[in-house]
Amino acid sequence: MRKIAFVRTRYLRPSETFIYEELKNIKAFEPIVYTRKKMNVDRFPFRKIKYLPRSANEIAKSFKKKKIKLIHARFGSTGVSLMNVKKRTGIPMITSFHGFDLPSVKDNCSSYQKKLPMLFRVGDLFTVPSQHMKRKLIKWGCPPGKIRIMYSGIDLNRFTYIEREPKTENITILAVGRLHKKKGFRYLVKAFKKVVEQHPSSQLVIVGEGDERETLKKLISDLKLSRHVRLLGLIPHTEMSELLNQADIFCLPSITTNDGNQEGIPNAIKEAMATGLPIVSTFHGGIPELVTDKWEGLLVPEKNVGLLAIKIKYLIQNPSVRMEMGKRGREKVENSFDSSKQVRILEELYSQLIKER
Repeated sequence: MRKIAFVRTRYLRPSETFIYEELKNIKAFEPIVYTRKKMNVDRFPFRKIKYLPRSANEIAKSFKKKKIKLIHARFGSTGVSLMNVKKRTGIPMITSFHGFDLPSVKDNCSSYQKKLPMLFRVGDLFTVPSQHMKRKLIKWGCPPGKIRIMYSGIDLNRFTYIEREPKTENITILAVGRLHKKKGFRYLVKAFKKVVEQHPSSQLVIVGEGDERETLKKLISDLKLSRHVRLLGLIPHTEMSELLNQADIFCLPSITTNDGNQEGIPNAIKEAMATGLPIVSTFHGGIPELVTDKWEGLLVPEKNVGLLAIKIKYLIQNPSVRMEMGKRGREKVENSFDSSKQVRILEELYSQLIKER
């Protein structure tokens, strides 16, 4: 079976379930993970994980010894670091961009950005998770013909659709994601303060860990929301479906940070839609490609606390709308975000590149 060098310098951060779903579903090739630091292996078990050497020469030797037929670099920074390996070996290389690895205007003097034009020349193919990100990659000089949109998929057998109770009291709003500024959780907490004033039996549950935890804890305390908001921290991904099943509304009000960091299309929203949850989110990154405003959910401008609160209250007060949006959301992910279907598309790209080489 043809071997793929699947390169992720850190294997894997808790938020990178989308990479693991892709990796474990590859069937037509034999992926070998190369990394410099193993993380969360119990959470993301994989049979073949090898150390990625420091020098391009040593990496090239390792790839040749293992008879690697294709390199798949996860994130643009990894693609940049492997350019010399690609030149030495002649092995075709795909680089997958995901969001934070796209430079911002503020990075125009960074070493990374200066190397991107070379990566775009040397690399054979580049994948992005949304149309929005494709436009950004073209803006930074990548030839459009080298870009493919690869929607990351989710396991629809794990996240199944359920019919929820059409209630207007004791509503649970769920938010899932790394506690990072770009997730917009501080705006959600502020909006939820307005929600509780009108719907005191509602609760907000935030799942995730990150450097925003202390900021959020203080904000929750300052707004006197401790009885209504829970910060659950990390939970095993295997338990996520049960948490989604217990919720009534899913909210992720992502924002663009000052350094230009943006979302692609968050898998957390896909998983929520798969279980039949209506979505409240923002006009941000690739999210409108997943959630059509007023169809599978409701979208608001970034950082708009007032409108965010209004949309959440609207869904609380209109259970029939929640049900219809949930059904349409499930249909959307079945059609375009099924991990098994998306990996078959990825395997076709692998085959095409190897054949051309």
